[in-house]
Amino acid sequence: MGVEVVFRIAGIGILVAVACQLLKQTGRDDIAMITAIAGLVIVLTMVISLISSLFENIRSVFNLY
Repeated sequence: MGVEVVFRIAGIGILVAVACQLLKQTGRDDIAMITAIAGLVIVLTMVISLISSLFENIRSVFNLY
């Protein structure tokens, strides 16, 4: 769960950066911005699920609730 998540996030970042650069060079700045926001949302959902599992692990370790 450790390194593969970092590689997955980095891969998404690289793909979004390349797509944004290609779209900006073709003059489609609005679609490039939407692509960047979509990539950000995808990564944030991944991070939120990881944070959720972290809090569940902390709760189980310290016997909370």
